[in-house]
Amino acid sequence: MFKNLKKQFTCFVRWFLRWFGLPELLLLSKKLFSMLSRPLRLVIPLHKISSCIGLFSSSCGIITLPQEVLEMILAELDWKDVLNVRATCKLLCTASRSRSVWRVQHQRVSDTYDTPLNVKDSGTATSAELEHDTLHWARVQHARAHKTKQPTRRLMGRCHGLKAHLIEGGRWLLTNPNCWDPCLSVYDLDTKNIQHRILIRPQDKREKRIETFLVDEGNTKPEIEVVIALVRERPHEHLARLSFWKATKSPEDTLVARHITSFNTYAHDISLVKDLRGDYFARFAWQYTKGPQWIDVYNWRRSCSLIHHKATFIVKERLCTIRMLPGQRIIGLDEHSVMIYDVPPCRSVPSKCPPAGLPIAPLHTLALPGLIPDIYSPFYINHLGTAHFYVVSTKAIVKLTIPHDGRPPTGRSYVHFSPSDSYDCTLSLHRAYFWKLSTRKVFSLHREAEEQSFKAWEVPDEYLYDWALLDDYSGRIVERTENDNVFIFDCR
Repeated sequence: MFKNLKKQFTCFVRWFLRWFGLPELLLLSKKLFSMLSRPLRLVIPLHKISSCIGLFSSSCGIITLPQEVLEMILAELDWKDVLNVRATCKLLCTASRSRSVWRVQHQRVSDTYDTPLNVKDSGTATSAELEHDTLHWARVQHARAHKTKQPTRRLMGRCHGLKAHLIEGGRWLLTNPNCWDPCLSVYDLDTKNIQHRILIRPQDKREKRIETFLVDEGNTKPEIEVVIALVRERPHEHLARLSFWKATKSPEDTLVARHITSFNTYAHDISLVKDLRGDYFARFAWQYTKGPQWIDVYNWRRSCSLIHHKATFIVKERLCTIRMLPGQRIIGLDEHSVMIYDVPPCRSVPSKCPPAGLPIAPLHTLALPGLIPDIYSPFYINHLGTAHFYVVSTKAIVKLTIPHDGRPPTGRSYVHFSPSDSYDCTLSLHRAYFWKLSTRKVFSLHREAEEQSFKAWEVPDEYLYDWALLDDYSGRIVERTENDNVFIFDCR
């Protein structure tokens, strides 16, 4: 009787489908009776449901949703899932390359750090640029979190420079060979045979030496365009020369420099603390004999050897570091506190005129006992003008926030040290790199202090190290030992 009932039910279903012109479902008629007692996904595979009933067909499937809805769905996925969805069909591949999708993905990676990632303006960055940066930062972050995998270490060669600067991106290393060499050299760290190349030569006999150089990284992605200030001065000499250059990447994939302007300064003083930002060059100077100490701020684009367009003001504090801030302000650091100064308007004065300025008290002072003012990170400045950067004290790494509206600066401690620690370190906006003999550590500066992660490894030798440079974007570390050997650590 059960077999007859099943046969009659099957015949009825076939007649019903033929009557209404639905022959696609005839293949399922033999299984409709068993579906009453078993789950649908066990009776009919998903691909048969999609082809016969049309759940994912062009008539009523997910790919029929509007492009904006697909982009909203993909934006909620992880970046790995977005790449997997891209391989399914052309429509989803197109949606996965949307700028709105990768803007959300980039923001999600950026939110894992306390300081946002530096990226071009969201209104000008393309989808390909956002995708490339997101995947790049994710790979570097994964390599940093990998506890067992050590960074690759290679010897670059010897470098006798007194100072070095690693341009953002980790490819170009700038250095002046020694205090008597008038040239500025550049190394391409992406090549196998790393050799220095002269980037800037002196223009005349007056430019005999480079005491120091400063770099303002106004734009490094996707194309490099930085300003370099060369400072040539010696103690007990009354003539100093400032030379400004613009470095860009040539079509031959090399770094080239073009001269912008140069001018002389005349002063009976010495300045060891300088900074360059935009159109302004600042220095903190004091006289050889007992006397006032002051800060000069030059508008170098409007200055020449005869007339200087600058502002000068006298300060009481002996500063170890000065940095220029948005809104005509300067931050000064000593071993005990952080001070914010308001810079007076620049005016044109004769170059040989002795420095004349009024005493100025700091607008705000933040006490940080045990501050090491020579160790600090680059600045992050948001669209409002609020500045963020990190400094090191004898107890912790401190993040300083300087509001744009004139409010007092604030500090927040991140990595804490024990009294027995005697590590040297260098900082970036998202990581801190420590070294002590053969031990190496990298801390990640996360949004929450409790979520800090670090990577530790050992190096085969125990040379004393002169300096180390850390690049956020490439995850590359450059170190120089006491015998002038330079090593490169690639952490990707």
